[in-house]
Amino acid sequence: MKRIHLTALCGTIVAALALAGTVRAANETGTPEKKPGATMTQQGKLDRHDQDFLKKAAEINLTEIALGKSAERSTDANIKKIGGMLVKDHSEANRNLERLAASKGVTLPTEPSMMDRHALNSIEKEQGDKFNKEFLSFNMKGHEKAIALFEKEAARTQDPDIKAWAQKMVPSLKEHLAMSQSGNMGPVGEKGKEQMKSHQKNQKNY
Repeated sequence: MKRIHLTALCGTIVAALALAGTVRAANETGTPEKKPGATMTQQGKLDRHDQDFLKKAAEINLTEIALGKSAERSTDANIKKIGGMLVKDHSEANRNLERLAASKGVTLPTEPSMMDRHALNSIEKEQGDKFNKEFLSFNMKGHEKAIALFEKEAARTQDPDIKAWAQKMVPSLKEHLAMSQSGNMGPVGEKGKEQMKSHQKNQKNY
């Protein structure tokens, strides 16, 4: 009986030693250990703020593209020009954003936010001067929010690619804002036209 217990005890000791050896070998191979408190950025992934920024930036682009297309209903030639510029610039910006987001493993929305969709639907129901004013007002407010968002992200993010893209976008967003402000209560004046010409030279900022 004692011999049986001794045999069992020996077997247990051997198994324990083998397990300890396996664990030690695994550690010696350099298998990374998860460190408590490590952030997603430290582990090679974007943090929540960066992901949210990329998604909001896509919604902004999609909203401005839709708004730009709606300018075709205006009888004001300058409103049409601004609309065409919005479509062209934000389409290019969104293509660049899609490439950036894909490289970071982030899936972007494919339509404006629900709030902006409702606002766009409301604007498209207007006509004449009322449409022009609503168009410019919405565009101005949208770019004010966009500039604040992009500047905040450029200062906050630790991702060099996102920081560079956000910084690069700000000057063109400010040009869009200036054009909307100059024509906020009517047709775009000479100042607005000069800004539009200047913008065409700086489209590469996108």
